[in-house]
Amino acid sequence: MARSFSKQSRLHVMSELNVTPMLDLCFCLLIIFMIATPVLEQTTAINLPKSDKGVGKAADSKVQYRFVTIAADGALSIGNRAVTRQQLEVEFAQIAALPEADQPIVRVRGDGGLTYQKVIDVLSLAKAKGLTKAALDSEIR
Repeated sequence: MARSFSKQSRLHVMSELNVTPMLDLCFCLLIIFMIATPVLEQTTAINLPKSDKGVGKAADSKVQYRFVTIAADGALSIGNRAVTRQQLEVEFAQIAALPEADQPIVRVRGDGGLTYQKVIDVLSLAKAKGLTKAALDSEIR
């Protein structure tokens, strides 16, 4: 006994939209962006100094960071935005104006070939503006 469907019931079945593949795609994109976002903060190419395994910690996704990069030629950048020393001072002052609990940790990423003085200059500038949370980044050997 064959079942016959009326034209109206066939249209009703075809008009329902299956959103499962779209939700799968949205979740995949969400995961990709969650993984890629911390990496986007570190776009300036530098050769970090080497340290022993277990010395430092990777960036925690729950904590806010402000990455300050010092390139081999001494050029400064915050995230992927190139800045001058004066702009860096203004940025540090803005961070220091926030309540201490909301202040991001300033992570200094200096090229391994830099003189130590250039890294100290950036840390001194941060200290002069009242910042107390700072870290130095390095690569594991």
